[in-house]
Amino acid sequence: MDKITLSRICAFAGPALLGSLAVKAAEGREAVLLKGPEKTMVLLQIREPVRQGRFYLGELLAAHCMVELGGVRGAAVLMGDDLGKVRAAAVLDAAHSGNFPGFALVEPELLRLEKTWKAELAKEAAEIRKTQVSFQALEDRDR
Repeated sequence: MDKITLSRICAFAGPALLGSLAVKAAEGREAVLLKGPEKTMVLLQIREPVRQGRFYLGELLAAHCMVELGGVRGAAVLMGDDLGKVRAAAVLDAAHSGNFPGFALVEPELLRLEKTWKAELAKEAAEIRKTQVSFQALEDRDR
């Protein structure tokens, strides 16, 4: 599993489940807080499709945390203000980076969460596709 996949799973997972997985992955090691967990604001930037210029859409409430677990640093930034969830995500990141055996124990559960998340996204996309409107232009046929 790569870091991007882990981050997406952590963003989808519920805080209680993520906390229990972090405890298992830590294998009794104490996570030392290096920064946070705390709330912050993040500028949401998108690329405008016509001129390809950057556009700041607005600010987004986020939580961030950095921990050290068994000499390995882990960090997480998640949308929202759930400080416990972002701390658990940082612990999982450290366990992943350190290749801890505890992470290997929780990885199947994380992969199951990913399948659930992708299935929910597909279901939502199918519902949205039902509302898609198709516009067709009538051409001037006299020319």
